Parts: sequence; structure tokens; C-alpha cells
Amino acid sequence: MKKDISEAILKALKTLGIDVEKVNIEFTGDLSNGDYSSNTAFVAAKTAMTNPKDLAEKIVAELKKDILEGISDIKVAGVGFINFYLSKDRIAQSVVRSADGEISGGDTIQDKKIMVEYTDPNPFKVFHIGHLMSNAIGESISRLLEYSGAHIIRANWQGDVGPHVAKAIWGAMQLQKSGENEN
Repeated sequence: MKKDISEAILKALKTLGIDVEKVNIEFTGDLSNGDYSSNTAFVAAKTAMTNPKDLAEKIVAELKKDILEGISDIKVAGVGFINFYLSKDRIAQSVVRSADGEISGGDTIQDKKIMVEYTDPNPFKVFHIGHLMSNAIGESISRLLEYSGAHIIRANWQGDVGPHVAKAIWGAMQLQKSGENEN
């Protein structure tokens, strides 16, 4: 998708009479700003002798004339960023392709050790759906990271409050008392 967006921006710039060698496309840090973002207007504004926001608006107007498949919207943000929003169909297709093994998570976490900590049910309480939910989420995150090439260490901690802790403390106190009586 990044390649398609880059090519579309280069084409739009060429239509506007602006020559740029490379276009920078990044994932946004906040999905409310779209899925991809470009600072191309900042880079090309000097060459075009205009301000970045005006140039970004011109680029977006060109891009919207022949919007890319898989893009639901393109917006200018801030002082000249161009944000791209993926369509729900495109996201769904990516999930299916990933599940089928056609695409992977990339190599950003390849061979890294990651610890995923999630709860274990308290053995002295009734098991309920809340225990299942946190375990399912923790295990799902672990498997996704593992699929992306990371080495996962799963840490399941039992609760530190409850009868099992009280019984352990009581037992330790009994041992301490019996040791005091022997002296």
C-alpha cells in the first residue's frame, strides 16, 4: 500500500509540475489521523515556492480525482501533512491474507524477546468469564507477536490477594512459632 500511495503522490506532483525524487510515507501514531501519513508537501513546498498546507491541499485534490483502491479518504492535517485512511474492505483483506500466511508482520520484532504478562485465575475462587477473557487476550497477543517472529515469554501470575496468600502467611507464621518453641 505504501508503494501505491508513493506512486500516486509522485503522479499528483508531476501533474502539478513539481519534480520530487522520493516520497516519505509513514504509519500514523494515532489512527484518528488515518493509517498512513506523508510529509511530502513540506519537502516539495520549497521547490514549488508555496506554503506546505496550500501544496498539500493541491496534492489531495489531485489524488481525489483518481482515488486509490483501498483508500476511503485523504485529508490534509495540521500545517501540511497528508493523511490516508484505509477502507474497511482493505483492512479485512489484509487480515484474511495474513491468516492465510500470505503476509507477515514484517521484521520489526524479528528475533526479539518479549514478555507478555497476563493473569491466571485465582485457584481459591470460582472460575468465571472474566478469567477466561484476560487469558484469551493475553494468549492472543502472545501468538500474534510470536507469528511476527518474536520469542515470547509468557508470564501468568496468580492474584496476590485471597485465601491462598492468607494460608501461605499463616503457614509461615506457624513454622516461625514452632521454631521459637524449640529454643
